[in-house]
Formats: sequence, structure tokens, C-alpha cells
Amino acid sequence: MSDIFISYKNDDRKRVAHLVAALRTAGLDVWWDQDIPPGGGWRDTIAAQLDRAKLCVVAWSQASTGPEGRFVREEAERTAARGAYLGVLIDPVLPPFGFAEWQSIDLSSWNGRAKHPLLDHFVDQVRARLEGVPQMPSPASAPRRRSLARPLLIGGGLLALAAAGLLVWSLLPGRPPASPTAFVNARLNRSACAWLQIASVTPAEGDRERVALAGIAASPTAVQAGLMRRAMDANVPIAEIDVSEVATGPNETCAQIELLRQYRWNGRSRLTVIPPRGALRRTQYGWSGRFEFEVDMQGLPQHAALLGLDSVGGLEVLIPDLNAFRRQHPPLRTSGTRVAYEGYFFDENQNARNVGLILMTSDAPIDEGIVGQIGRSGDRAVLERIDQAARSRQWQFELALVRCGFETGGQRRRC
Repeated sequence: MSDIFISYKNDDRKRVAHLVAALRTAGLDVWWDQDIPPGGGWRDTIAAQLDRAKLCVVAWSQASTGPEGRFVREEAERTAARGAYLGVLIDPVLPPFGFAEWQSIDLSSWNGRAKHPLLDHFVDQVRARLEGVPQMPSPASAPRRRSLARPLLIGGGLLALAAAGLLVWSLLPGRPPASPTAFVNARLNRSACAWLQIASVTPAEGDRERVALAGIAASPTAVQAGLMRRAMDANVPIAEIDVSEVATGPNETCAQIELLRQYRWNGRSRLTVIPPRGALRRTQYGWSGRFEFEVDMQGLPQHAALLGLDSVGGLEVLIPDLNAFRRQHPPLRTSGTRVAYEGYFFDENQNARNVGLILMTSDAPIDEGIVGQIGRSGDRAVLERIDQAARSRQWQFELALVRCGFETGGQRRRC
């Protein structure tokens, strides 16, 4: 089976053929339906290739986003459910409902021919996604270097300068660099399959600062390298991006993370996980460890739940009603408005990677059935129900790490 599956509408076959050729020329392993041998089982072959590919590149166009693009949307939904989806805009269109929040490669200004700079960008982006590296903006939309600022001042370029105001001003000499906090915060949500936040900002050499991140990322070192590269290009005074407290999130949880972080809590932290201590032990449920968690009950909405996220079960409701749980179970200790409880995590004899706990709040009773479907189904109707519930019931999620996971034999997986 191939690493990359290409999903497209037959109307776009000529243009998509150039995408396939560009990927293959770069040495990438690609499959599309033109590879089905004569007499081959069409549906079975496509299903097998789709389900086993590491990445499904979906070409969104006027045709594939229209009424006749049903099969393309089904293939996209099927792969998005397991975190293997990557959208490509070959026309200036919006992806279908449910895919607008996913980062897409913008080739809408591509002329459809085999020789074009955007094709090189496309290949680089696909390779980066396979390797777990954050995606970069396309050449058509990326900020221009300072050497291009002068031509904007000539002739009709004055109008362009007025329209591009802040962009051009940001490239002119003498503009003070952005603060590390503002710079990093503005870019964290652009990293695919990541839930990250700034843990601390401390002074470093000179007038630079050290920024420490916390959370989950498919490739913490790639996030680190990407942020530092962009900080250097923008002259932002960052001496170091520390990702030692960032867990390497398993690919299986990408779909959940991508959806949950749209509704992340941005206020004062209400959930704290105390790092596991003591040796792991073997149980009938696999390797197990003990940890403690604290919840600040001050101002906590009536409807609050505790969820768990791991690489085997995905998202699971552990405590559906935190307020009722507190009334029924005495805490280990109480400190002001914070209450602490003990918990255990297991690898379920499947080498599971137990990522963390999630505090969920809602303006209405929490429907465990809907919550349990997050990231598990690419069905359009399911995604619409989840999105409607999240918006109408004011869902909010706050993530806290439990541990990075397990290796064979119960050894701790390093962050």
C-alpha cells in the first residue's frame, strides 16, 4: 500500500495528474484511482488504499465541493476521523462544512500546469506533513522580504501600500520587534495536530527571552524549529523555545485535538495534574500508574465533566458530573476552592499512550453520546451535531497532561 492517497473529482483529473507527477518526481509513494489495473475491483481497491494510506491528500475544487463531489467528501471524512487528512485548494473555494478549521495547502492561484513554484511548495508541504513538521504558508500568501518593499512605493504601488499598510510597515527598518509572548501565541494554533500554550517566559542573554511551551504536539521538535526560524526572520527577541514539557501526541488523537482546541478555555487554569510518582505496576488491565489531579471549583459551571484522552480509546467521559462527584466522594484534600482526587491510568495491555485529562464545561447538561463521537467519525451529520452542540451549549475544554505514555515493558515514554 502507498503512503499517500489522492482524492479528487474526475473533472479535475488533468490538474491532479500534475500533483501526482510532482509528488512521484520527489520520490514520494503515491496512489490514485488511475493506478487500478484493468479488471481490478474498483470499490474494494479504493477502500483498501484509502484506509491504509498514511495521508489522504484531498483536492478541493469547484467540482469536488459541489453537489457531485459526494465521494470526495466521504473519503475526506473517512481519513479525517483518523487524523490522516490534508486538504489542497486547487480552486478559490471554501472546503465543505467540517473541514474549514483544518489547515489546507492553498494552490488556488496555480495555473494548472506542470511547471509552477506552487507545485514545489505543495510537495514540500506534503512531505512535511508525512514527517510531522508544521506547515508553512504558501509563496503566494507569505510575507515578502524587505527587498521587495521599495517596488511597492512606485507608481500604482502606492495603492497597494495603503491596502497592505501594516504588512509593509512591519518590514520597514526601525519597527520594534513583536514581543515573544504575542509572537508565539499568534502562531501556536497554526501547528497541525497540536494543543500548545506558553508555560513561562523568562529572561535570557541580552534583551532576549526564553519561552517554555506546554501541551501536546505531533512533533515538538518540529514546532520548536519552526517557531525559532520564524522568530529569527521577524527579529523577535527569543533566545530559546523550550519544549521539554511538550508531550509527543500520538497520531491517533489528532482528530480529537484538532476539534477540541477550537473551544479551548483561555481563562485562569482550573485543572492541575500532579505528575505521577512511584513505579508503574502490572495489573490485569496492563501497566498502571497513580496520579493526582486538582480542580478549582470556584465559579465552575453547573455542568462540568472530566474527560480522558489516549491513543486507544480516544476521548472518553471519565466523570460526567464533577459537582455531583464532589458531593458523593470526599477529596484527598482541600485547599481553598481547590479539591484534589486520586486517579490511575492504564495502557490496557495495548501499549496505549495516555495523554491527559480534559476539563469540559457546558451551559447545558453534557450529552456523553455526542462527546464520545468527537474524533471518531467523519460522517457529516455527526460532525454537524457536534459543532452545533459545541456552539449552542458553549462548550469549553482545558487540557492537563497526565504522562507521555508507555513503551513496551511499562517503561515511560519520554516527552
